Amino acid sequence: MMKRIFTFSIILAILLAFFYYAFAATPIAVIIKSKGAISLKRADGKSSVKIKRGVRLYSGDKIITGKKGFAAIKFTDDGSLVRIRSNSTCTIEGKKENNSIAKNIYVEVGTIFSKITRQKSRFRVSTPTSVASVKGTAFWTKQELKGTTYYFGEEGVIEISNKKGSALVKAGETGIVTSANVKPVVRKTKPGEKPKQDEDASVDDFELEFKNNNGETKVLKIKIKKNE
Repeated sequence: MMKRIFTFSIILAILLAFFYYAFAATPIAVIIKSKGAISLKRADGKSSVKIKRGVRLYSGDKIITGKKGFAAIKFTDDGSLVRIRSNSTCTIEGKKENNSIAKNIYVEVGTIFSKITRQKSRFRVSTPTSVASVKGTAFWTKQELKGTTYYFGEEGVIEISNKKGSALVKAGETGIVTSANVKPVVRKTKPGEKPKQDEDASVDDFELEFKNNNGETKVLKIKIKKNE
């Protein structure tokens, strides 16, 4: 009897590991633009990949941009966009929920722009000081090195929160979180305070073929519009 239980436990462990690595091997996003000095560290912490258009991203991958580096990514399930500006370090995380991906972008330092238009599941941006939860919106996140986090509202509403409280940031407003131990505050955005959309805004498109969690081959059509 004990032998059967032991054998069943081994089989169960193998199956769980299989499903875990099957999802881990599924791309959750793709690089659609890049320029300058950029590096990509895979989730295993060992491999590093040169950034270029079409490179697939997996949960746990870390992107680091240099002084003049820039990268733009789109998620494979709903086309949510993230633009990573120079001197930034962020980790792309995704967890499967039904037929979509629950997303979290951890910004260690630097500035990113997020745009969510056809949201299918949770989309969050987290920093050392707080978390921003969004639905159908566009906003900037700026994280100073071991310092303050700024959220600049472009469209819709975002909720920023930490263990001390929460606040809503609307278009034209700035959310400020000085530390994880201080409640977020919101005020009107000052002239010239918000980052500008000054990256290459040329129109381009391409197709990316990949396999989903069911082993089915899918084609992701990427069309890059102006101001993305």
